[in-house]
Amino acid sequence: MMLLCAFDLPRETKEERKAANKYRQRLVELGFAMKQFSLYEREVRHIDVKNRLIDILREELPDTGAITLYLLPNEVNDAQITILGEKSVNKTVRVARIIFL
Repeated sequence: MMLLCAFDLPRETKEERKAANKYRQRLVELGFAMKQFSLYEREVRHIDVKNRLIDILREELPDTGAITLYLLPNEVNDAQITILGEKSVNKTVRVARIIFL
């Protein structure tokens, strides 16, 4: 399953920008990858992990922010379509592999 975190964090004042950047950094620390500027994703394999992540995101959300979380099954996530403009940066995302020696 893929957990998507879509959020709206105000960035009008210096303090709001600082809080928004801190929240984005925290998402990366928690294993999320940026899909778009205010949309991050992370693979979740266990319900307990999902619930813990939701608790952390709720606790650390800035007071003036709002988030929406989506839990997508692999079938839905694997069927996504990305359309890129001519000058956009094309990123290739691969599934992590573990190699035992």
